[in-house]
Amino acid sequence: MVLYKRKPVTLIPHPPIVNDAAEVWVVDATGEVFTEYEKYLKRFVPSVVTIDAHSNISPDTTIFIRQAAHDKIPRLARLTLKQKKFTDAVNGKSGLTYADAIASENHSAEAIDDIFPRKLREPILRKVQFSTTSRMDELVNIIYDEFKHEYFPGEHVIVTLDNSEAMPGLIREKARFPQIKGPDGQIQRHAFSRYFVRIEEINAEEAILDSKHLRRDRKVFTKLNLRAFLKKSLAREAWNGAPWLVNENLALRYRLPMEIPHHLMKEAQSLLKSQQTHLPKPRQRRSIKNMTPEEQHQFRLEQQARGRQPNGHGPHPHGPQHAGPPPGYMLPSMPVRPPPPPVIKYPIEDTDISPKNNGVVRPPLKALPEIDMSTVGALLEVWNTLNVQAEVYVLDSFTFDDFVAAMRFQHADIKCELLEEMFCAVLKQLVTAQGTIEAELLRSLVLNEDETPDESTEATPNESKASTPAVDDVPARSTRSRLSQVENAQQATPEPLIPHKAKEVLQGFDWKSALALREVEDGGWQMILLAVLYQLSRVPSQSESCDRVLAFLAPLDEPISEDPKELVRTRFVHMEVGLRIAALQAITLLSVTTKTLKKFLEQCSEDQTDVRKKKLELQRERKTAIEELTNKERERSALAPITLPPSPTVEIPADADTVMDTTEGSIAPNGAGSSEPEEDAPTANRSLRRSNNDRKRKRDEETARRNAEEQKRKQAAALEEKKKKQYAALVRDCELLKERIMDLEARIADCDDDLREADVQRTKLLGKDRFCNRYYWFERNGQPFGGLPSSSTSTRGYANGRIWVQGPDDLEREGFIDLPKDLQAVYRAHWGMTVPERRKQEEGLTSLADAHEWGFYETPDELDSLIGWLDDRGEREKKLRREFFEWREKITTYMRAYKSYNDNEAARRLEAEEEPKKGIATRRQTQESEITAKERCMDWRNTMVMDEQKRLHSVNPVKKPTRKEAAAAAKAAAPSAMIGRSGKPLTRQ
Repeated sequence: MVLYKRKPVTLIPHPPIVNDAAEVWVVDATGEVFTEYEKYLKRFVPSVVTIDAHSNISPDTTIFIRQAAHDKIPRLARLTLKQKKFTDAVNGKSGLTYADAIASENHSAEAIDDIFPRKLREPILRKVQFSTTSRMDELVNIIYDEFKHEYFPGEHVIVTLDNSEAMPGLIREKARFPQIKGPDGQIQRHAFSRYFVRIEEINAEEAILDSKHLRRDRKVFTKLNLRAFLKKSLAREAWNGAPWLVNENLALRYRLPMEIPHHLMKEAQSLLKSQQTHLPKPRQRRSIKNMTPEEQHQFRLEQQARGRQPNGHGPHPHGPQHAGPPPGYMLPSMPVRPPPPPVIKYPIEDTDISPKNNGVVRPPLKALPEIDMSTVGALLEVWNTLNVQAEVYVLDSFTFDDFVAAMRFQHADIKCELLEEMFCAVLKQLVTAQGTIEAELLRSLVLNEDETPDESTEATPNESKASTPAVDDVPARSTRSRLSQVENAQQATPEPLIPHKAKEVLQGFDWKSALALREVEDGGWQMILLAVLYQLSRVPSQSESCDRVLAFLAPLDEPISEDPKELVRTRFVHMEVGLRIAALQAITLLSVTTKTLKKFLEQCSEDQTDVRKKKLELQRERKTAIEELTNKERERSALAPITLPPSPTVEIPADADTVMDTTEGSIAPNGAGSSEPEEDAPTANRSLRRSNNDRKRKRDEETARRNAEEQKRKQAAALEEKKKKQYAALVRDCELLKERIMDLEARIADCDDDLREADVQRTKLLGKDRFCNRYYWFERNGQPFGGLPSSSTSTRGYANGRIWVQGPDDLEREGFIDLPKDLQAVYRAHWGMTVPERRKQEEGLTSLADAHEWGFYETPDELDSLIGWLDDRGEREKKLRREFFEWREKITTYMRAYKSYNDNEAARRLEAEEEPKKGIATRRQTQESEITAKERCMDWRNTMVMDEQKRLHSVNPVKKPTRKEAAAAAKAAAPSAMIGRSGKPLTRQ
């Protein structure tokens, strides 16, 4: 806001105007409106307003002066606003006119919006809200020092490595560890933070760093920019001690508290100051013996002047004599009240909240039956990836339960389409039909393998030298140290033990060509999987998991048969879930690095931008429609009373003009025709003629009056009919506007769904609880709530239908739960238990040890119990509760759909088992039908790939015959000619 003499220029709000014809005065520069001329003058020229208040000025003079002031006041107002005495509150530039100051503020605000980091705005504004720091410079210094080494997720930073190399990075996650104090108040551990940072220049690798290895761009977060941002975003009232308040639009955007605390209001501050003023001053705790001779003399003089002896006796002999204090006595001072305990400003660190000890525990978690808990995370990761990027893999969406059932499916003769389509669809992303390897890591492994020389190739002596001496290299005359060196070298470099025969099984198999040609049937994709995992086993971080899968597919004790494809296919049939998901997870992680998927992510980002623009346009249209509806409703309300049914009217007869006046020439009751005497005949004739003329004139007047009334009645009826039509048109317009607004709101909701489904970059976390357990609802972003509507299993009505809970990771567990012994002792002294003991007490029996363990909730009652267990006084659980309340309706809807389908499916299968078999079927048909009825994953069909490619991923493409093969086939299909006895073909004759 613009400042004038260091105070904000506050604009006067518009007064209520009842009559539209009222005269008002408007100041063009500010837009202020005045309904009284004196207030208009007083706004800019206070001296002119009081002219008519002087009693010694005649009314004419007063009117003249007021008229002259009225002529001059616009010029005076313009001169006042054009004086260069205004200041830009954002950048502090002074000596500006009002218009220049407004333009400067707008320009500065736009510059700050472009420069200042967006991820810093909310925490900084939350920190300065209701701050009572008086000077802006001091507030800037405080905030700058506090946030200089504090970073937030989503913020772009510069990572400084130990070798002083700097490179850009992105904050992914942040873990805060609170300050810990001992019983004596001494700080035993300062608060600190750890950051998960994605380093963009090192293949998007993530590293865990502290604030010492991070910094911002020096041109972004500076005191000058911070000062401009705070000046633009803050305001306060013009009284000492007033708190800083964030602008209303920013407070609503970032959901900041807007209710000013009572103790910070002006009335409370004034009351506190008045109480402090009237408090008696405490007496000095000092005896007369401790005074200097000059101070003792002065003290005695003051006591003589007050009529009191230094020993405490007064000068009046008749008054009561009070013994004074003994020598060295110190007068008691006022008792000092202990300070009140500090007010806790919630939310705070969750584990710093006192335990409730009320026996309420978290609802028990459920686990997947017959599946190791350590494999659940991989199952969820792969299922979520294949469903979110279903368009890339060309796969119909499928439920999590179907996915788990497919991974557990084991049958040698019957194929599970979902299982085979998943593996084949992912493998086809690694190599194109032209033979190009798309996965970056796989391409580098293959190139390194091709560049590695063959073991049989003999190297010349000048080309290479052995790094360790061999036994044959020992000269005839060698010392003992030389011999010991050779022996130690042989012992130090043993050959690694390979736990599988993958290399022998893959001998002579060109997996790249087979994958490019899509030869996946009859054990083809299993052999390609074996080859890809064998390549990945050379990566140290993946060698352990890949070796376990390879050891099962190509074990050492299994002899290599003539058909290795059949061997690998048979071994895969009997593979357990943990190994299968490890193999699928490995190739899925490879596929997410391909160019195809990167283009898909970029396209989704562009789609989000387009949808956001469309949503803004729809919101503007809705706002315009609402304003138009408000105006129409106001007009309709104004016309509503006129449309009430009119009162009944008496119709005038058509022959009313011929009715005689009954008051003229009527017959009297006594039978006399007239009251006039008959003798005066001429007078009677003249009277008769005059009466006729009068009657004619009255008839004409009555006719004209009735015609005028009829005309008025017709005009009123026409006007009323017109207003009725206007009212009906307004009602129709209002209904159309309401329908339009509802349509716009539905389209805006569709935009929200499109934005949510296009948000495929990463899985969003609902939040964490007090013990750092993570909560996920996978349908929240990246996919439709119930799966793709065109999917073959869309009738199930859900995708996952659960809230998944993951245990704390090692970093959070060590920083919040498994504290060192000395810190656990401090926590026990304060709360009577350690953090692990508290966790066991409040989580119950279903506690998750680390991030490798998972559990879930599947009913609305369990979700409500979980929400009731959370404490919104904690920082983490407050955010988690807010997310649960925002998504609760959707979550419970699909939880009910999940339960309803499972109940119906269980009843259907029970009826199918009890129903007697009809007809005659082969053993294979009977077995296949039983498995199809038993396994829910057998209902899934990949309709998406059939619509696009007309064949499944797990089916070999039809080969086009060569020209020679086509000619041979045509020759074989041609009819043979008839041969005669002579051995020659018979002619037509």
